[in-house]
Amino acid sequence: MSGAAPAAAGDDDARPSVAILVDDLATWVVSGLQPTGIQRVVSELLDTALERPDIRAWAAISGPDDTSSGAPTLAEVARASLRWDTRPAGVGWRLGGLRRARATVAGLPLPWRLRRAAREAYVRATLSAGGVERARAGTSPRAPDVLVAPGYVANRDEAHRLRRLAAAGMRPRVIVYDLYPLTNPDWCVPGMDRGFDEAMRTLVPVVERVVTLSRQVADDVVAQYPDVADRIRVAVPTLEAHAARPAPGREEVPPVVDGPYLLALSTVEPRKNVRAIVDAWRIVRADPRAAGVRLVIAGRRGWRSDEIEAEIARDGERLGIVRLDHVSDAQVDALYRDCLATVHASWAEGFGLPARESVVRGIPTLMSSAIPRDGLPDGTYALFDPADPDALAALILDAIERRPGRTPIALGAGTGWEPVLSALVD
Repeated sequence: MSGAAPAAAGDDDARPSVAILVDDLATWVVSGLQPTGIQRVVSELLDTALERPDIRAWAAISGPDDTSSGAPTLAEVARASLRWDTRPAGVGWRLGGLRRARATVAGLPLPWRLRRAAREAYVRATLSAGGVERARAGTSPRAPDVLVAPGYVANRDEAHRLRRLAAAGMRPRVIVYDLYPLTNPDWCVPGMDRGFDEAMRTLVPVVERVVTLSRQVADDVVAQYPDVADRIRVAVPTLEAHAARPAPGREEVPPVVDGPYLLALSTVEPRKNVRAIVDAWRIVRADPRAAGVRLVIAGRRGWRSDEIEAEIARDGERLGIVRLDHVSDAQVDALYRDCLATVHASWAEGFGLPARESVVRGIPTLMSSAIPRDGLPDGTYALFDPADPDALAALILDAIERRPGRTPIALGAGTGWEPVLSALVD
């Protein structure tokens, strides 16, 4: 491979070539991890780009350095192999063997070039074992006119890879979702702030454009890295981005939880402030109006969550708390369908995807005042101070007592991600 994806023989497509870098997405798919908000954004942006007729968009993964030039490479992968349900059966033992080999190599005193080559070989073997497929021979487009990195770029490996791609003549444009490892390191794993800052300082000189999904995050980025101020764009998806899209042929899922309940959907980690939800629920359960109503906390276990998870496990049955740590997309749709209201208590969000999904569906949405509300119509949510469990308890009891009906928002055409794609590629 030369500096990027090789041009196909006879490729005379005059449209701009836009590579959507999906290394992070591919890794999650192969690992069988529950998709995060970021992974969903990457998937939606990729599909939106593939539908746009005036560009030649393609899913790209970074490859090894070219042996002759030393330049990094890109390869096109098939979109169909990047879906959550495409990992081949029986792949687990192969991935386990690769991870054990990686752990062995990690302990060897290798020169950095050999270590980087070993890492690249591991990534290629893992993607292959997990079913991420190269595009058919002869279909790869010419080198990209624009390189879009919409995934989690603020870590050392991703940032240095993008810097090397920029040095090879590509034009990286990235999404920055938040700066919490810097602004609130107590919400993250220890030491994450140092790697995050190094990554951002590596990226700032070489990225052509930085896109954020809220004005709040844009202001945070400019405050920390003023040199990027003239390259930053705020792009808010329209509400169509958050509508339910049932898969063709998929049967409606039966109720996941019986009886009336409120839904808190998020990763359980300090920033999501599940503590306030549990404290508010203790107040709610003491009120006779809440008899027979339960609280469902759905989402994967995150970092620094052992204490709150232990409390939920210990007191959940007595308090009527149902803990679901892995739910499929179909089950999420069913949980939204059947809940009385949703609760979102985050101390901060770069965007706040579950809250927006709830609003679009017309569900009574109880939202922390710290969550950005860019583009949300007034009157479609109720706000509370994330530090005030009593205020949240009052809103929950009001939702239980009134049982308000649903008024889904009227939506237009498109995926809703067109403004974000435009900010990245136009």
